[in-house]
Amino acid sequence: MFQKLVAAGLPNNPPRWPEVATVVKKILYTYKKDARDWERVGDWVERIGWPRFFELTGLPFTKFHIDNWRGARNSLNASAHIRF
Repeated sequence: MFQKLVAAGLPNNPPRWPEVATVVKKILYTYKKDARDWERVGDWVERIGWPRFFELTGLPFTKFHIDNWRGARNSLNASAHIRF
């Protein structure tokens, strides 16, 4: 359910990924502070909405968060026919 891009352009710095860890901790601490006892992260985001999520976490909303790709029907195999 929670398969959305929330932080674009994070650097790949193994083995500890400090920038990624900072963003994940920020999201989890905000979730812990604001969510209800029975809520999962995805349920919490659905309840508060994406604009409020970005406002609470302090993450920037960029153009990379907008999913406007409409080419799947033309470029992907959309039929149920199996080709060998």
